[in-house]
Amino acid sequence: MAVRVGLIWLLTAWQVPGLAESGQGARDARDLISARAWLDDPSNSLGPEEVRTMNWTPYAGPLRLGFKQSTTWLLLRIEPPDDRGWRSVDRETRLVLRILPGHLDEIALFDPRRPHQPPLFAGDTYDWRHGEYRSFNQNLVTDMPSEPTEMLLRLRTTSNHGIHVQALSRDDAGVVDRQQQLLIGAVIMFLTMILLWAVLAWLDRRDRVIAAFICHQMVSILFTLTLLGFARVYLSEILSPRTISHLTSAGFTLVADAVLWFHWHLLREFRPPPLGMRCLKWLAILTPFSLVFMALGLTSLGLQMTLVIAMLTPLLLLILAVLSAKPVPEESPRLSRRYLVVAYSLMLIILWNATLPAFGWLPSPPWSMYSAIAYGVVSGAILLSVLRARARYFDAAHREAQVQLALTAQAVQQERKIRQEQEQFLTMLTHEMTNALATAHLAIGSLDQSSPMRARGYRAVDSIRDIVRRCALSGEFETTEPLQKIKMVDLKALVQEVCAQSQAPGDIRQEVPIAATRCETDAQLLSIAIGNLLDNALKYRAAESLVDVRLASESRGHRPGLQVSVSNECGEAGHPDPSMVFKKYWRGPSASRFAGSGLGLYLASLIAGRLGGDLQYHYESPHARFVLWLPA
Repeated sequence: MAVRVGLIWLLTAWQVPGLAESGQGARDARDLISARAWLDDPSNSLGPEEVRTMNWTPYAGPLRLGFKQSTTWLLLRIEPPDDRGWRSVDRETRLVLRILPGHLDEIALFDPRRPHQPPLFAGDTYDWRHGEYRSFNQNLVTDMPSEPTEMLLRLRTTSNHGIHVQALSRDDAGVVDRQQQLLIGAVIMFLTMILLWAVLAWLDRRDRVIAAFICHQMVSILFTLTLLGFARVYLSEILSPRTISHLTSAGFTLVADAVLWFHWHLLREFRPPPLGMRCLKWLAILTPFSLVFMALGLTSLGLQMTLVIAMLTPLLLLILAVLSAKPVPEESPRLSRRYLVVAYSLMLIILWNATLPAFGWLPSPPWSMYSAIAYGVVSGAILLSVLRARARYFDAAHREAQVQLALTAQAVQQERKIRQEQEQFLTMLTHEMTNALATAHLAIGSLDQSSPMRARGYRAVDSIRDIVRRCALSGEFETTEPLQKIKMVDLKALVQEVCAQSQAPGDIRQEVPIAATRCETDAQLLSIAIGNLLDNALKYRAAESLVDVRLASESRGHRPGLQVSVSNECGEAGHPDPSMVFKKYWRGPSASRFAGSGLGLYLASLIAGRLGGDLQYHYESPHARFVLWLPA
């Protein structure tokens, strides 16, 4: 969207009458330089008369010589303007040398027609307000030559020795600068719209990747404005020219650091190799060290260090994108790494085409004077497309998650409804069976006390009542959290009481080798758990064998505790399956001949967990042993 709006704005602005005239004039503007040559001065001490006699190297178009400590001299042959009829006014008598880029330290003009006058100066170290012709570029103004003239320019700078010079009449310079301002406006608006999209996206979803991109884009916009000359124009009354120049150099380092941190956050979602991510992080940490070199006066070295890091960054990003791990179903959804591989490939090509000429390793087209800005615009558009694709992907995943959540909620609601119906049925059944059991109990009591059916009937009624009670307890435990009555309990006394109330207290052998048997717990719940363990042991023990109950102390980690161990020799039903013994309603294949519900051990395990302990099963042939542990 930002790209489309920016193009529409640019096309609309081009149709404005004044700007349209500027565009037409720019096509008619004539560069009066007919020949160019350059010379390197390693001694930094040669004067204009000395260099004129030396051998010069011709060149065409922008000159990019890389970083060096020497002085660069330019020899420019300037032709007089043609007769332009009605446009030949007084202002045409002035010649404007329009110099790109704007962040050069010092440019001196030596005009042979002014042999006894000092040279004219421009550059970052000179106040912008003192220039005769002021624009976002560096400009030098002198008289228009009436015949071909060879002028000298001396370039001294701590930044890249790249320079492009045009010799224009003052009218033509104004036309070209108005066109430049139009393009600058389009660039700034485009970058600002990308920033606006990122801010709105972050307000919609507080995403750390989007937040990192906002910081990246803000620093890029500020650096672009500084590089285009806005700081030199609008801060000249507040800061000195040298301070503004230092800020421009430092801005390059800050942009490189912001780019590294953003991509570090972005790539973390793709699980690239840890070593590569550490390299990326160390590059981000090392980048500010170039500021130390600049503070020590080694500006050229600091800029070279930053530029090398900037060249290595997209290559490392591309390698990490290719080597990133494939997504697994268990992890959060993420953007396909295909987007990153394509994006980083394009950024690598564009950045190397922009930075290699800075070292003099590739020819320099005219736009390479603002290659950093061009790269910022293109990379901003690429990253915007990646983040928009990422946002669409997450939105789709979020919608799918919402659908799944709605389906899950619907299933839970249905399950809850079924459970409620089951609880109502169980409550009704329990009530009816309790009434029937009470009637059966009274009927059995009317039998003769010596009748064997009387004792058998009582046992059957007690067994059915126990099954009903356990079913009711199971439903209560699964639907609500039982209110626990925690108090200090003597575990030895409680075990003795439960054993005495069991169906065969004479067949239980108790062993308590410890003195301290008190703990804080819920006596009622604990009695149910131990009672279930005893009932299970008595029911499935071997004939004529005893059930052993042992009370001992045992620490788990740093937590002291007590354990109740109930063991029996396995009878006809065999030993329980360890993987199924605590499952609800589970009974062994050979246990069907015994009355039971499959809820006793299940309830005992639930109660142990609710009391902060656990219940474990061990088979030690031929004995089955259950160990209930509680914190002391």
